[in-house]
Amino acid sequence: MQSGLSQKFWINFTGFQLAWWCAILLTSHSLPILVTLLTCHICFHRSPVNEFFVLLFCGLTGFGVDLLLTAAGVFTFGSDLFPPLWLLLLWFCFSATLKQSLGYFHGRWLIASLCGGVSASLTYIAAAKLGAVTITLSFGAGFMLLMLVWMALFPLLLWLSAQCFPGEAKGAY
Repeated sequence: MQSGLSQKFWINFTGFQLAWWCAILLTSHSLPILVTLLTCHICFHRSPVNEFFVLLFCGLTGFGVDLLLTAAGVFTFGSDLFPPLWLLLLWFCFSATLKQSLGYFHGRWLIASLCGGVSASLTYIAAAKLGAVTITLSFGAGFMLLMLVWMALFPLLLWLSAQCFPGEAKGAY
């Protein structure tokens, strides 16, 4: 099944959009959908083992940042002390875009930092407006903090994704 189908821009992009909306709207009820999307991504990737490690390393890195923001009281998820499992799976889904539909940003660190900072901040604010997370800061403070975090995190994740089996990185995007 290693067809490379999950690496095609529109399939990869659409798969992540589906994952994001399911995770945000269905929260814990999205787990089977997210696992299915991740499994399909891996199975239809030209290098499934390598991609698995990209998802693992980058996903855990991003989830770790959200864990720190939750521990600092910036995010709350109802009465839970820790971010939910659906968020970890969403991080794995996001990591599946780093070498595919977000591949344009590799090596373009400044634009990655700016685009990542703005778009990710807005994404978290949208998730909060839809009830998936509570951001305990004011709109402006929350936006600025998330923008600063993502201005560093997005380029870091791109760089980290390229470090996982770097010989393949050029052919993946």
